[in-house]
Amino acid sequence: MGPRDLKPSDTPFDPISAPLLYQNTYPEDEGKDLAKKKLPQVAWVSTLLPLAMHFIISTGIALIVLCYVSDRPFNTIHRRPYVRTIDGQLPTSFSLTQSDVVALLSTLIVVQKWALMGWVVPLCWSIAIILMEKYGLYRRDLKTLVKYRVLAPRTYFASAPTFVIGTLLLASLAANSISPLLTGSIVWDPQNTPIRYLSTAPIPFLSAENESGDVIPGSFMDLYMSSDTLRQDVARWGSGLVGIAWKREPEKGVLKVVSKLVETLAINSTVETVTLPYFAIHSVEWIRNENDLPAYARNIRPEEAMQQSLNLSPGGAVTIFTGASILVPDLSNPTNWSNDPWVSRTIEGKRLLIHSVGSMDEFKYMSTRGLPPDAYLYVDKVTEEPFAFAWVTFSAGVGKCKNYQCIVSSSSTIQSDARISLEPHPFTFQALEMAATVSAALVYQNTSIPYPWENFDDYIEALLVRSYSAAWNAISNVMSASQTASGYYPALPGLVAKVDHARVFGWLGLQISVTLLSVVFLVLHRNISSFPLLGDVTLVAFYLDTVSLPESGSPYSSLHGALKVHDEDKQLKVRLIQDRDTEA
Repeated sequence: MGPRDLKPSDTPFDPISAPLLYQNTYPEDEGKDLAKKKLPQVAWVSTLLPLAMHFIISTGIALIVLCYVSDRPFNTIHRRPYVRTIDGQLPTSFSLTQSDVVALLSTLIVVQKWALMGWVVPLCWSIAIILMEKYGLYRRDLKTLVKYRVLAPRTYFASAPTFVIGTLLLASLAANSISPLLTGSIVWDPQNTPIRYLSTAPIPFLSAENESGDVIPGSFMDLYMSSDTLRQDVARWGSGLVGIAWKREPEKGVLKVVSKLVETLAINSTVETVTLPYFAIHSVEWIRNENDLPAYARNIRPEEAMQQSLNLSPGGAVTIFTGASILVPDLSNPTNWSNDPWVSRTIEGKRLLIHSVGSMDEFKYMSTRGLPPDAYLYVDKVTEEPFAFAWVTFSAGVGKCKNYQCIVSSSSTIQSDARISLEPHPFTFQALEMAATVSAALVYQNTSIPYPWENFDDYIEALLVRSYSAAWNAISNVMSASQTASGYYPALPGLVAKVDHARVFGWLGLQISVTLLSVVFLVLHRNISSFPLLGDVTLVAFYLDTVSLPESGSPYSSLHGALKVHDEDKQLKVRLIQDRDTEA
């Protein structure tokens, strides 16, 4: 390139209507022998390697997120943390932390972007050559292509090939800036995950029966039968257990038992087998006519009937408050708790439920929350307090959780959400009778039962289920004399990756679209261009002959002259040429 190359043209430069940067004004066959030379195989490999790497890394990232990261727990701080067991803490195996996963994905995304840029940046010059060769290109459009790596709108819609090329550039631009779609697809959910490979000693749960199924009388049996104070303490203990195991949510169909043996275990630890109190309500039929009441309930005031039921309870009588709901046995021929033979059995039957409404205003409100508006109400002539009645069909006994279906749901609480079959147990009758005392106490405490005005049916069911469960739990803790060993899986706190698969597939689809459009571009290039695909374009600007192009003054407004690059001792050097007609 001589000094004449730097001579400015006398033609004024109009950036809007400037002629095409490249036009085929040379003889048609000039340079075709050079143009038709094939790109060496090594150059092909080096040119297409970034595209192949981009496809492989993008696919690998998606597979890692979908197949490895998704729904997998990761540690928070330590790569080999300790997990709490009933005998202390034990070390776990090596596992990545959440920060390790984030760092790994971030690194892979950076490498993937490098590969994409390694393909797109050289691609812009190849696209420029094709467009100048086939259609012509305005200088301003060339500047847009090289600087922003997109086609100007008028070039984009010029023809089908330019539309494909422009779409490829837009897809590449979007693929390079859409990484938040991938990283935002992962939500880290704090969870406790059971560790299944640890060797731990079994939990010695209390049991009322030995391995042969025989009932083993506990050391407190005689004291329980003779001491009113002990039985009252057991009932109060039962109402306290409700506060440990339950909150105000209805939790329908959930069975729970409280055991101090699992106090050290983290929430979501799984227990192999354990016995839980079972109480299920099959129907609640509200009485709408006084004649439907049994004789033993028509002949006395409802409050007296409730009080007699409490007197028949081993837990004794407690004060009845508004909202109390008590299952009343057949008062004409009651079975005293002291006559219980303590044999394994289930109880399935129907009992009268008496509910203390409180006032007529409360009845009118609750009639919109589950209590039928035409339900029969008995208004006490002394206290003017209304009472409602219902027949409740129920089943009582125990259920046995097996095959690690029970979890530690809260401190000292074991819970089962799975369907469990009703089984007999020696404490069934005692728990059912003591449930009346516990139920009245729960209404008085008003902490671990649903609000009746939210859903009255849920309130009745939760009150009866929790009172029986608490009574059985308290009696079992006092009266059980045998033990049953159970395995367990301790849970380890961590972060579980919840992946939005749609977002991952969207990100991957955009990356693959770059690959597919690039393949289409290579086919177009082969069919419409006589030049080989450019390989290394690092110094491509130095090898373009732009002598015939018009200029509009110095390309650098801060320089009075032009920069000339020349070779000196096998090195490139630059100097300022002020007189562009002669060499300095």
